[in-house]
Amino acid sequence: MAAPDSPPRPGRNKPNTRLVMISAAIGALLILVVSAALNWPTGGGPGVGGSGRIGSAPAPEVVFEAAAGDCLNWTEPDAADIRKVTCNEPHLFQVTGSAELGQEFGPDAPFPGTEQWQQLKQQHCTEVSKQFLSNRFDPHGRFNVGAFTPSEEGWGNADRTLHCGIQQPGPSGKLYPITGSAANTDQSNVYPVGRCLGINGTAVWDPVDCARPHAVEITGLVDLGEQFPGGYPEEKPQDDFLVTRCEELTGQYAGGPTVAKDKGLIVYWDTLAPESWEAGSRQVNCKVSAQLPDGSGLAPVTGGVKGQVQVGKEPAPKDTAPIEPGVPATEPR
Repeated sequence: MAAPDSPPRPGRNKPNTRLVMISAAIGALLILVVSAALNWPTGGGPGVGGSGRIGSAPAPEVVFEAAAGDCLNWTEPDAADIRKVTCNEPHLFQVTGSAELGQEFGPDAPFPGTEQWQQLKQQHCTEVSKQFLSNRFDPHGRFNVGAFTPSEEGWGNADRTLHCGIQQPGPSGKLYPITGSAANTDQSNVYPVGRCLGINGTAVWDPVDCARPHAVEITGLVDLGEQFPGGYPEEKPQDDFLVTRCEELTGQYAGGPTVAKDKGLIVYWDTLAPESWEAGSRQVNCKVSAQLPDGSGLAPVTGGVKGQVQVGKEPAPKDTAPIEPGVPATEPR
């Protein structure tokens, strides 16, 4: 469920406030993407999530031949060049298994609509993917569960198989490459220090160059496992530690303890939820952003904190173009 746009409070911003999206067909490719969200739009009908033509084209043959653990990649927006690659190469989809829907849908069952496909993917592929990850799936982490669905024609010919997998979408739905098996990758939802995350209206968006308007600049990376080597630390102990640590790291990054504040920026950070900790996630980001004068949301910031910074007084323009989930991202994550 998505919540209304809201700016981060000075201090902390929990990472379990992420994207909810449903992808639709992209040429020969169909992927469904879902995760919990705050500040970003939900969608799934025509005009949202690509072409909206759920199941208009069958999954490519390489998908039917792929086994759990196999990795798939493509570079074309319509995935015309989808192919199997080794998981040590950058890839956009790792197969985690399949789910059969035959017991739920008989031979005369109508082809599911977008919302129903979302529910089926959540119900079946989340469990399949959790099993692949030895039950260590961070629902607030960097990965989401996806699926190739039967085409409408295939459905009519009794195809009831969901091909489940792991992928890494940004807020726009574009996919970012994964290197290495997801089963062996830290799922912490963090970005490299120095990365800026774009802005769409007042919402955090895909990574951009810091010279462009953005919502957030990453100023530090903290491994909470070093501070809390025992069990899960409640949110307050995390905050009590991070309020000092993130101020220190931001000062080191920016070139002085008051540089960010002097430029109109506030320091805040992520905290980890219990389920993230149980999945093995330990890393969080420190970051800086600015609020609009009326406190209604994030302000667009142009320029990195190490240099000249301009903080906008009006919301950033909102991109109303249709989202294209499944399209490979061009900027680094």
